[in-house]
Amino acid sequence: DKITEFINRIVQPVGSRLTALAAPDNGAGPKSATAEIERLTVIVRFLEPPRAAEPNQTAAVAQQTARAEFTKDIMSQFWPLLDAISQKHSRDINLAEKLCRLHKHAIRGCGPGAYRPMLEPLRTQLVRNFSQSHLSPYLYCASICVAEYGRDSDLIPMLMSMFNDLSVAIFAALKSPADFTAHPDVVEEFFFLAARTMAHCPEPLVLNPLLHSLLQCAAVGMKLDHRDANSGILTFLENTISYGLSLSPTPPAGAEKQAVRQALEQAVIAEGQPIVINLAQALLGDLPAYRLDNERGSIAGVLFKLNELCPQLLMQWINPALTTAPQGPRDQFLKSLASKVPRDELNSTVRQFSNSCYRNRKLRNR
Repeated sequence: DKITEFINRIVQPVGSRLTALAAPDNGAGPKSATAEIERLTVIVRFLEPPRAAEPNQTAAVAQQTARAEFTKDIMSQFWPLLDAISQKHSRDINLAEKLCRLHKHAIRGCGPGAYRPMLEPLRTQLVRNFSQSHLSPYLYCASICVAEYGRDSDLIPMLMSMFNDLSVAIFAALKSPADFTAHPDVVEEFFFLAARTMAHCPEPLVLNPLLHSLLQCAAVGMKLDHRDANSGILTFLENTISYGLSLSPTPPAGAEKQAVRQALEQAVIAEGQPIVINLAQALLGDLPAYRLDNERGSIAGVLFKLNELCPQLLMQWINPALTTAPQGPRDQFLKSLASKVPRDELNSTVRQFSNSCYRNRKLRNR
């Protein structure tokens, strides 16, 4: 009882202030509510309610169980207030960021199993709030949900429904290159979300006609001069092609896997050329090239895996796009692709080719 009393003395003041701040007639700005959400996050992250171990239970397991139950109870208790405040200050990005950070730590504090009953309300909140505000923290929180629950076959339909709804809102918001330029953080978080979806629950995404729209959107976003947005797009593309390579092209893979591979190949055939042209222009220096040969999500990585998945198409698309490159480095680069050199060697070739194009560009502009 004393433990419960002490915990209540910590938690109840936060609840009282959030209740007052959530009232429609309270004129306080979002800064006050954000401060209370941060206090609640500290409680969720660091308060460790003690619990005696049950028979055949270690102290560590007992502690984790107590923490999961405490976090779940706290989030259930505060949910209506947090939801009301997110609606009241629907366009404040700092509040959205702190709220999504709270949800992230709550999921990890509870563990995916204990938090699972709250996943559906969270999905509803994220889709609604993002559709109204187009604030990127809601996409980041959706990405956390996919990372934590994407391998649970029972939850994949709900996660895909969330991703579909968020994509609809994204495509409505990003109608022109100017929209991409105005919202690079949204582009970044959306494509990291798409990359995680492809990594954790790829089949329903590949079989969804939405994949074509995602690749088209990626081709537009690659022209954006923003390091993190560029990283998100290249990570999504590399994850997509990697999944295609994981699908065996031979009949023993089964009819269902064959259908998935066919859907992916059709999407690449239909939408791949603008992407490859953008990769070529990045190497030439006409588009940003922040990630030449990084381990995850890079120009070299996408080219290497495309060269494994559809080498003839890649050569058909990239040859005309490199006509302005200096001939010697261009020939060496294309020879490396045609020879299917190992990834490390291609990384080196990509960097050397990009440097040659950069030097050639400087000479021409003197």
